[in-house]
Amino acid sequence: KDGLDKNTVVFFWSDHGRGLPRAKRWVYDSGIHIPLIIRWPGVIEPDTICNDLISSFDLGPTVLSIAGVEVPSYMQGQPFLGEQKAEPREYVFAHRDRMDETYDMIRSVRDKRFKYIRNFQPEKSHAQNIIYMDLMPTMQEWRRLAAEGKLEGSQKFFFRETKPVEELYDTQADSHEINNLADDPEYLDVLERMRKALDDWM
Repeated sequence: KDGLDKNTVVFFWSDHGRGLPRAKRWVYDSGIHIPLIIRWPGVIEPDTICNDLISSFDLGPTVLSIAGVEVPSYMQGQPFLGEQKAEPREYVFAHRDRMDETYDMIRSVRDKRFKYIRNFQPEKSHAQNIIYMDLMPTMQEWRRLAAEGKLEGSQKFFFRETKPVEELYDTQADSHEINNLADDPEYLDVLERMRKALDDWM
C-alpha cells in the first residue's frame, strides 16, 4: 500500500542444496551454480537474462553500489549493478577444504566455457565418508549399489580410490563434468591458461 515495492530491490538466491553427491560442498557446477533472481523496478526489465559470471562474494559490494555507498577496496567481490558496476569478470573461483569431520583440498577456476580443478590431495577418494552426506538417502543408495558392484561407467567415478591431480571440463559440451580433458593434447592451451588463472588467484 505504501508503494515500497516500486522502490525496493529484491534479491533471491539459494543455498547450495542438500548433501547430494557432487553437489553441495563440491566445486563442480552441480555444487556452485546457484539461482539468482533480482527484481529492480524501473532499472532491470522483467525477463532480462544476464550471462555474466557472478560470485556470491559479489552480493555485498553490489548492494553497497546500489545504495550509493563506496565499496571498500578490501572486499573480495565486485559490484555487478549500480553506479560502481565493474567490468564483467573473466573467471570465478571455488574451493573445497573441510567438510565437517572430513578434510580435502581442492581449488577450481571457471570461465564461461571451461572448468579447471586441481586436487591437492589426489590420494583421497571423492567418496570419503562424511556423516552429514551419508545420512542422505541418495548417498546411501549410491554406496549400496557401489558395494554390490552394480554401478556402470561414469556412475563409478565417484568411488575411485584416488582423484586425478587435474581435471578440465568443457561445460558446454559436458554439463555434468564427466569427460576429463586434462590429458588431451587438443586442450593444452586451455589447460595452461586455466592453470595460470588459478595460480594467480591463489
